[in-house]
Amino acid sequence: MTHLTIRSLRVRLALWGLLLLGVTQTVISVLIYIAVSTWLADQVDGNLRVTAAQVAAVLYDPEDVQNPLDIADVQLQFMDSASILTQTYLRDQQFFVRLVDTLGGLVIAASVNDAPAVGVELPLATRFETVNRADDTRATPMRVYTLRLSYAPEYALQVGISLADTRMIQSSVAGLLGVLVVVVVTLAPLSGWFLANRALVAIRATTQTAAEISASDLTGRLDLASADIELQQLVRTFNGMLDRIEGAFRRQRQFTADAAHELRTPLAIMQVNLEVTLTRERTAVDYQAVLASQLEEVERMAQLANTLLLFARADAPDMQLKSQDLDLSNLLDTVVDQFDRAAGDKHITLVRAIGSGLMVRGDEDRLIQVAFNLIDNAIKYTPHGGVVGVTAKNTETQVEFVITDTGVGIAADAHALIFERFYRVDRSRGSAHPGFGLGLAIVKEIVALHHGKITVSSAPGGGARFIVSLPRRAG
Repeated sequence: MTHLTIRSLRVRLALWGLLLLGVTQTVISVLIYIAVSTWLADQVDGNLRVTAAQVAAVLYDPEDVQNPLDIADVQLQFMDSASILTQTYLRDQQFFVRLVDTLGGLVIAASVNDAPAVGVELPLATRFETVNRADDTRATPMRVYTLRLSYAPEYALQVGISLADTRMIQSSVAGLLGVLVVVVVTLAPLSGWFLANRALVAIRATTQTAAEISASDLTGRLDLASADIELQQLVRTFNGMLDRIEGAFRRQRQFTADAAHELRTPLAIMQVNLEVTLTRERTAVDYQAVLASQLEEVERMAQLANTLLLFARADAPDMQLKSQDLDLSNLLDTVVDQFDRAAGDKHITLVRAIGSGLMVRGDEDRLIQVAFNLIDNAIKYTPHGGVVGVTAKNTETQVEFVITDTGVGIAADAHALIFERFYRVDRSRGSAHPGFGLGLAIVKEIVALHHGKITVSSAPGGGARFIVSLPRRAG
């Protein structure tokens, strides 16, 4: 049972859904409320402006140029219950209309539904204002539009209306949006929880499949075709990891089996020799011969153990090289000099063309081991009277040295295998040469540790050419 904590993906998705949808809905609700309020305000102001213009037109007397606004006539129109003003602006419309003296702020005439509790603020200018009733500040405010009469500048017309209906609509809209926010906030975590469960179905299936893969059986793979698009990269990466792990396990098992086989042979020889020797009394010379033979086998096993230890260290992630600046020219010359006698014994011509100033950074002992193994192999597999070449030069970013021979060559299908541990090319290179099949594997490991690369080109009967490239260091 999964514990519901903040580290749970379901809980976090539910909370994120609550946060995102809650904030989004709140922002949208506020914007809607502002838009509705603005629209209502525009409607009220528009109605007041139109009403003021209509009343001003009714009060205007175009026939009296000298006195287009007759105050006495205006007062009669406001008082006459049958006048157009009274009929148009009834009390239930919540409008009030009045004519005000701009100098003293006195109300000259007013409609029957005037709001006397709304004072006149001086100076009067054409403007909109929201005012409270002077007698009751808790009452609904009123919106008032003041219009200075162009044909009678000493007077202004004020038209007002209660904002009760507007406030009621705003309250209704706010209540509706509030309910909507509550509903969304309530449903957001539920929807987040539902979507999280839906999304985790594929992950659970992937997890179950991965759990069925064990160290004893690494052949299983996750189904890429049935995975969601978002999970395909994860599945592809996981399958790739399994491929690498399976390959590592396979190589490890093979390596262990090969090492056991290599150790079993000398141990069996030693056991047989010792058992035969102990079957009867022998002379001191016989015992010395047996001990000398066993010493050879012990040396072979010691050599194998040292080689295996080198591989174990090379495989360790914290393998450290004794790195230093090296002149590869001097190193190669020194190694080649050591093979003059071995080459002479087989009448092999040892040709060298080693450039000067070949600077690299690396472990001197390990790089000597690389050159020694490659030259030793070349001489070992080159017949009498053949030629072994050692060349080295600088390229733009690399130092490259090449070992060539005129030996039996290597089949094309074995080029990638000769660097595998315990692999021997018996059919193409001959089986008369004892060894563990680890020399070239060691070379590859050491070159890789120096961030370099080794390649081979060869054909049966056409000799072999090994090319080692190492990062160049400016001298």
